[in-house]
Amino acid sequence: FFFTALYCFQLCSLCYLLLLNRQTFVSPLSPSSLGSKKIRALSLDVTGTLLATREPVIKSYHDAAHWSQLSNPPSQSELKRGFKIAFRKRCIESPCFGGVEGISGRDWWRTTVAQVLYHANPDVSHGDEEFDRYFRRVYQHFGSPAGYMVLEDARNLLSSLQVESSSSSSSSSSSSEKLLLGITSNTPTRHMESVLPMLDNLHDHFSWFACSQDVKHEKPAVEIFDAAYRQAKFWLPDLEKDEVLHVGDSYACDYCGARRYGFRALLLDRSDNPAVTAYQDWLEGPEYEGKSLEDVKGNTITSLEDVASLLL
Repeated sequence: FFFTALYCFQLCSLCYLLLLNRQTFVSPLSPSSLGSKKIRALSLDVTGTLLATREPVIKSYHDAAHWSQLSNPPSQSELKRGFKIAFRKRCIESPCFGGVEGISGRDWWRTTVAQVLYHANPDVSHGDEEFDRYFRRVYQHFGSPAGYMVLEDARNLLSSLQVESSSSSSSSSSSSEKLLLGITSNTPTRHMESVLPMLDNLHDHFSWFACSQDVKHEKPAVEIFDAAYRQAKFWLPDLEKDEVLHVGDSYACDYCGARRYGFRALLLDRSDNPAVTAYQDWLEGPEYEGKSLEDVKGNTITSLEDVASLLL
C-alpha cells in the first residue's frame, strides 16, 4: 500500500508541475530521448503546436451572437462556462468529433454549439431558424482564414526545413535524404482538408495526415500513432518507429502517447503563449518505459525553432 501511494503521489506531482510550473522543465538543446540515431520523420500536432485561433474562441462565439442578433445573447463569461462544460461533455460522449459515432464534423459541432448556449444560460431557448443563423456564423468563422493563424515559431521551423530540403535536393550526394514531415493530431478532418490549405498552403509541407476524426481514435491512443506510422512508411518503407520524432504541446496526448508507442518525442511548453489554449486537459498520460520527472524535463522545449536546431 505504501509503495502504491508513493507512486500515485509521484504521478500527481509530475502532472502538477507540468500544468502549473512547466517553465522549470526547459532543457538545453540536447534532449535525452533523441539519442544518436538519425531522425528521418517528424510528426507534428496541429492545434497549439502549429496553429492557434486568431482570437479567443469565446470572443468569436460572442461576436457571432451579436452578428446574428441572437435574442438574449450570453455574456463572454457565460459562454466561457458553457463552452468548458459542453466541449468536455461532447468529447467524452461522442469522441473524435463524431468519428466514433459516425456523424459529420459539422453535425458534431452543431450539437456542441447548441449545448454551449444551453450551459451558458439554461433559462434561454432559441428557435431553429435563430440558432441556425448563429451556428452558421460560428462554423463559417472557424472555416475561414479569420479563424486560425500559423504560430511564428512553426512558420520559422517549416521555412528552415524547406530551405534544408532544397539544399539537400541540389546536393550531389546521393546519400542525403529529405526529412519526412507529417501530422498526427486530435483534430477534425476539416483541419486537414481546409484549414491547413487555406493558411498559405501549409499542407504542402506534409506527407501524411493522421487526424482523430478519420482514425476514430485520439491521442494518446496507440491506434492514431499507428495510423501515422503506417502513412509515413508509405514514403519510407524501411522507417523504424524510433526514427520518428513527434512534437506537440500536450503532455498526456503528445509526449506520453508518442513515447508509449515507440516514437521519440519532445514536449512543447506553450504555457507562456497567451494565444494557445490547452484542450482535452482531462486526458491522462499513459505509462512508458523510463517515465519520470527527469525524463520529461530533459525533453521539454519552449519553441519549435529548437527542433530545427536539433535536426539541422
